[in-house]
Amino acid sequence: MSQDSHDRAQASAANRHALPAEYQRGLYEAIFRRRDIREFLPDAVPDEVLARVIVAAHHAASVGFTQPWDFIVVRDAERRREVKRVFEEERAINAAQFSGDRLGKFLALKLEGILDAPLNLIVTCEPDRFGPAVLGKVSISEVEVYSTCLAVGNLWLAARAEGLGVGWVSIVRNDALREIFAIPGHIIPVAYLCVGYVQAFPDRPVLESAEWEARMPPRSLIHFDSWNGGTESDGHALADLVQSPDIWRGLLTDATPCDTGRPEQAHRSEGAEVPNINLKARRD
Repeated sequence: MSQDSHDRAQASAANRHALPAEYQRGLYEAIFRRRDIREFLPDAVPDEVLARVIVAAHHAASVGFTQPWDFIVVRDAERRREVKRVFEEERAINAAQFSGDRLGKFLALKLEGILDAPLNLIVTCEPDRFGPAVLGKVSISEVEVYSTCLAVGNLWLAARAEGLGVGWVSIVRNDALREIFAIPGHIIPVAYLCVGYVQAFPDRPVLESAEWEARMPPRSLIHFDSWNGGTESDGHALADLVQSPDIWRGLLTDATPCDTGRPEQAHRSEGAEVPNINLKARRD
């Protein structure tokens, strides 16, 4: 066997469990097209679409296969008005930590779609669902909450694949959510989500476009062998590859590097390329 044939055979063996290219593309497109949405259309979300999104969330990984999540589907307008009232109270408290231009930007941001979206969805966590002995929990007590966050991630990506926008409203109090929705005290509300169809998905995250923050370059976040291991200056191939559009060739064929952000943040966002995959809204 020639060396080329040998290399091809090894590559084929290594990739034998890879998903077909079109599945890979769909996954990465959902990841890169996902946005935190605040503006919604009033169109109802069909139950069969919502059912697929919830089932996708339910198939997230969970420590000890605890599946600690529950999903509260909220369509009731009065309860949502109560949540909006709590949000406005907490927004005012949140604003107090900012001043000057930062405060002006904060106050200009629309940070929820509680009443605009056709439905809200609460993802909760029930610790010790199957009893206090949980496989994998002894050393890190918060793992069930982490697992629930994975379910939220699945939900968000599945929603994007369905053409649904999702907005996570974090400026609310869990004690208020428990009272409004009769959530038992031992249940943790993890995510309050607004869900619905949208007029358009922004090309960039809203907070990035509003110049609240810039996306950090991925190579600056990679460490080798220890926290103090070199990141972007040590010439590691991986550190270079995470910045390169070449890794998407043949998969995201129309991928090109995105703009790196506003000039005053160039020291933070230089080389922060992510695939620009012709972000255009679709209602598939």
